[in-house]
Amino acid sequence: VTDVLDQRVEGETGEALRLVSEGTQRLSVLVEDLMEISRFDAGAARLHRDDIDLAESVRHTVASRWRPEEVELRLPAPGGLRARVDPRRLDVVTANLVGNALRHGQPPVRVTLEARCGLAVLEVTDNGPGIAPEALPHIFERFYKASTSRARSGTGSGDGDSSGLGLAITAENVRLHGGRIHAANRPGGGAVFTVELPLDRDDEGGT
Repeated sequence: VTDVLDQRVEGETGEALRLVSEGTQRLSVLVEDLMEISRFDAGAARLHRDDIDLAESVRHTVASRWRPEEVELRLPAPGGLRARVDPRRLDVVTANLVGNALRHGQPPVRVTLEARCGLAVLEVTDNGPGIAPEALPHIFERFYKASTSRARSGTGSGDGDSSGLGLAITAENVRLHGGRIHAANRPGGGAVFTVELPLDRDDEGGT
């Protein structure tokens, strides 16, 4: 309702409605993230795997959220890298990492995907100041937020992380697939998040 009114009302009232709308959206994301975390804690999170083209999945996630000039994609050719994963959870992982990178660095963010030693390796690299050494061990902890000096502007289930749960949810989704995730600083500056998903396992975390 506030979204509709926001388009029709101008002036101070319109500004107030815009703030209410933004606050409602943030609360909605927070509730969804808390519900997702509770499912992980209860052991109720399940994978709904499908045999998909990983590159196409990553491409669709990025295209549906950001402009081409914001994200540079380096992906295999169509059909070149397939795996049995949960498409929704892979979308969350990709969106959270790209959103996090854009929030902490200037575009374009670089997203690469390749097969390496029986793993699908997804890397998301930003052009920001990097992650403080003291923050690196805690970067995937719940509600942890690194120093605001790293942020360029303002990961949850979408392309932002107002809840402080985005990277924690990302890590849980990766582990549910039997994979690994880690963060590091690049020698030339900026941070890189690396996700490794097994290509030959379909029995982790349920079906």
